Amino acid sequence: MRNKIKIYFFHPYSGYGGADLSISRLINGINSNHFDIDFISLNSQKISNKINKRIRYKKISSTRTLFAFDEIKNFIERDKKYKKKIFISNQYFANVLTIKFLRNIKNLKLILFERNHLSELSNYQNFNDFLKKTMIKFLIKKDYKKADLIITNSQETTEDLKKFSNAKIITLYNPCFFGLKKNKKKVKDKVNLINVGRFESQKNQITILKAIEILKNIKKFNIKLYGYGKKFKLLKNFVEDRKLKNVKLINKVFNDDTIYKNADLYVGSSLYEGFPNTYVEAASYRLPIISSEFKSGSKEILLNGKGGTFYPVKDFRALSKLLDDFYLNRKKYLKKEIICSKNLKRFSNKKIIKDFNSILKKLI
Repeated sequence: MRNKIKIYFFHPYSGYGGADLSISRLINGINSNHFDIDFISLNSQKISNKINKRIRYKKISSTRTLFAFDEIKNFIERDKKYKKKIFISNQYFANVLTIKFLRNIKNLKLILFERNHLSELSNYQNFNDFLKKTMIKFLIKKDYKKADLIITNSQETTEDLKKFSNAKIITLYNPCFFGLKKNKKKVKDKVNLINVGRFESQKNQITILKAIEILKNIKKFNIKLYGYGKKFKLLKNFVEDRKLKNVKLINKVFNDDTIYKNADLYVGSSLYEGFPNTYVEAASYRLPIISSEFKSGSKEILLNGKGGTFYPVKDFRALSKLLDDFYLNRKKYLKKEIICSKNLKRFSNKKIIKDFNSILKKLI
């Protein structure tokens, strides 16, 4: 026991999204011969069915991350069984607090995981959100260099965050590729278009709906948007008001990838990301991908346009033209899909887990 290293994996608000799935895969892949793991969050553990039973769960009795750190600090300091410890925090708002409250704990190494591009902090919902994100950016610039290591899930995020914070940062892609799937495509008269993601401002599915509304070949498309979240009602009202009868909003949490099997095209519309797992999932089913040109991850997956097609963020007119072109010239997009699917091994679960264990061992 005393020869093992303790890892505290802190994810304040556990959910069902791509970040949570990536976290569960990383945690499950940590070498149990060298490490013991506690998973810490402020809410009920939403990904409990995805996490190995050997991993212990600690729920913090606080409704806000800021007020959780006294309990977290006490929890770590009371844990006397381990000579060496690692605290892994996730997401900007939690990471700046991690440095402030935990950096002076003896024998504790701090790893910060960033799962969105820095541009997340330039997208505001209201004035309070603006103030909060401005403060977070200030603390990133001031304190990130004090962390023992910072990990991001795309090279673009790494480079931009490194320039902004002058901190030590490395890239570790999300573990999300499990091999190519058998999915024989027949060219059909209609295009089955899908999007998978939370119904939130970040994912920006309204751009897809606006593009569908002005399609010349609108009758040739069947559209399914899969997800859950606060923007469901807004999207539903748009579909009903515009009488988009070929659009279905499926308001449900999806934990498998069967939704890709009957699709012909994947369309992404995000304002920003860290690394979109769904692109790798879609490409593994050999789906062509049309994506908004957000930061970050998409260019790395789609090989700067050789493996997919881009349109400017929020530009529904440009997207609509691409969709009409896809219907008329599908083979052009299928050629890009072949290039993309042949380059997915970079994101294999086995490779990323091996790299992550190597990172942890080197840190200690």
